[in-house]
Amino acid sequence: MPQKLRIGMIGCGEIAVQTAKGIAAATSAEHVMVMDVSEPVAADLGRTYGVPHTTSVEELLANPAVDAVYIAVPHHLHAPLTLQALAAGKPVLVEKPIATTLADADAMIAAARAAGVALAVAYQAQVDPTAQRLRALIAAGAIGKVIGTRIVYRGDKPETYWSGGYSGRIRTDWRTSRAQAGGGVLIMNTVHDLNTLRFITGLEATRVYAESDTFTTPVEVEDYVAVTYRYDNGAIGTLEAGSAIRGKDPRGAVNRIYGQDGQILFSNPPQIYATAEVAGLRAGAWQEVPAAPRDREGGRAAIADGFARAVLAGEPPPVRGEDGRAALEIVVAAYRSGREHRAITLPLEEGVG
Repeated sequence: MPQKLRIGMIGCGEIAVQTAKGIAAATSAEHVMVMDVSEPVAADLGRTYGVPHTTSVEELLANPAVDAVYIAVPHHLHAPLTLQALAAGKPVLVEKPIATTLADADAMIAAARAAGVALAVAYQAQVDPTAQRLRALIAAGAIGKVIGTRIVYRGDKPETYWSGGYSGRIRTDWRTSRAQAGGGVLIMNTVHDLNTLRFITGLEATRVYAESDTFTTPVEVEDYVAVTYRYDNGAIGTLEAGSAIRGKDPRGAVNRIYGQDGQILFSNPPQIYATAEVAGLRAGAWQEVPAAPRDREGGRAAIADGFARAVLAGEPPPVRGEDGRAALEIVVAAYRSGREHRAITLPLEEGVG
C-alpha cells in the first residue's frame, strides 16, 4: 500500500465537500476518485481535485487505485453501501450516524471483522486535540468523579434545509423522512455530542428516558427532544435539542461535564473549574484549557488523517464501528422510549431497530 491512503468518495453532497477539503489537506490521504448519482455534482468535485468521477459505485470499487472509501450519503444508505464496499475489501470511513438501526450497525461491524478491514465513523472527538486534553484531565481526576453531563442544541433550521441542506448543493427530501434519516435533530445533530461525551468521560449509558415531538416543522422527524440518561458510574446526563428554536440561543449555551470537584464548559476555548490543584490546574478558579487549534477544515483533515494512518499501519481506526454503534444505541433507545413511554435499559440486544 502506498505512503498515502488513496481514497474514493461515495457521495459528493454537502458534508462531503467539507471532508474533501480535509482529505486534500491531510498528510496521509489523497483523492483518487469521486462518485455520486448526480453526474454534475460528481463532476464538480472531480474537477476540484483533479480526479476522475463516476455515477457508479461498482466502477469506483473496481478501481485498483482506490485503497479505501469515504461514504457520505443519506443515512439509510450508509449500511448497504458500507457492506458493498467491505465486500470489495475496501476499508470504510462512513459519515455519522453509522446507520439508522442497530441491526444495520451490527451487520456493518460483523462484515468488517469478517473481511479483516477497517470500519470507521467520521466523528471528531477522538482525533481532536482539545477533546483528548479534556479526556486526560478527567482521567487524572481534575474534576473528581463525574456526576452529570449536559448537551444542548438550540438551532433554527431554515425551510430550505429540509430540501437541500444548508448549502443547497443537492435537492433532496431525505432529511424529512423518518425511514431515510432515522430521525431528526437527535440523530442528525446531537449524536456528535453523544460520541464526544462518551469519549471524554469514558462512561457508558445504562438507562435512557426521552420525549420528542414535531411541533413546528412540516416533516416526519422530530424537531424537539429531551433525553435523560444514567451512566454506568451513576452519573446523570441530560440532552435538550431543537431544530426550530426561534431566535436560537443568544446567550450561547454550551455543553458541560459536572464533577464532584469541578466542572468543564465546552466554550471556545473550553474552560474548567477545579477545587484542587490537579494536573497543573489552579484551584478555585475558572481557567481556559490549552490545546492545539483544530485544523482549518473544521477537524476534517484530522478525521481523514486518523483514518488513513490507522489503515496504512494496519491498526484500528480512532473511531471504530463499535464507537459509532454506542452513540447510535443511545439514540435508538431514546426514540424507543418516546414511543413506548418508558425508560429503556441498555445495552440493547443485538440486531434491534
